[in-house]
Amino acid sequence: MDTKLKPKMSSASVLGTKVRYLIKSSNADTRPLLICNGLGQSIEILFPLMEELEDRTVIAFDVPGVGRSEVNHKVGTIPDYADFTLDLMSQIGVQEFDILGISWGGAVAQQMARNAPDRVGKLVLAITSAGGIGSWWGTPLALSEVMFPLRFVNKAYGNFIGPWMYGGETALNPGLFKQYSKHAIKPTSEGYFTQVRAMCGWTSLPWLSCLKQPTLILAGQFDGLIPIANQVLLAQKIRNARLHVFPSDHLLMYTRRQEVGALMRSFLA
Repeated sequence: MDTKLKPKMSSASVLGTKVRYLIKSSNADTRPLLICNGLGQSIEILFPLMEELEDRTVIAFDVPGVGRSEVNHKVGTIPDYADFTLDLMSQIGVQEFDILGISWGGAVAQQMARNAPDRVGKLVLAITSAGGIGSWWGTPLALSEVMFPLRFVNKAYGNFIGPWMYGGETALNPGLFKQYSKHAIKPTSEGYFTQVRAMCGWTSLPWLSCLKQPTLILAGQFDGLIPIANQVLLAQKIRNARLHVFPSDHLLMYTRRQEVGALMRSFLA
């Protein structure tokens, strides 16, 4: 899969910042699916999941300061990230699309759905939350590693601590995390900590009930980073939402990607 996707990497200038993005094209006559990725995660992390979405054009990108995208000092809040992403989509000629928001990216997805309801068709919110004070935090170990990410400094340490952060089946089988993260690219410190500050200072709780998009919410029953209570709250607050729970953890978009892909294909169709 890597060799098929890498040649299609492209770049665009958004607000004076070079942004790396990927378009995996499909002949299907459906809205493209934009993926908003997790904290500090580059496009490469998404390759296995993209294999399960072959019937749809998929767009992924590196946010400023992450992967191969440059830092942008003007992007510092979740609304900033949402506007930045909408600008990117306009620049590459995509006006209407569905969104998959994974973990941190779920916040950006929610904000985009609110800011541009005429452009966002359907939402898939995976292992994510309403943000900031509107969320339940994970285990103390997971929280400390989010705030002080030593896993990016030392790969061996990252492979050790990652399974304990994510919980569930990943903690029982650490090799899963190693396979998942082997192509990860270290984010810049500024890019990573800007993402953390943005999430801590944002919440969608006041306006979640105003979202009109059909929404599929995916949860991991044993998620140690963003506990399932967060997804239950989203499902209760978003009027046109349904919740699907997997017997998994924060790595479910990798370990359960075949099941996730089938569910998403059905929902988005």
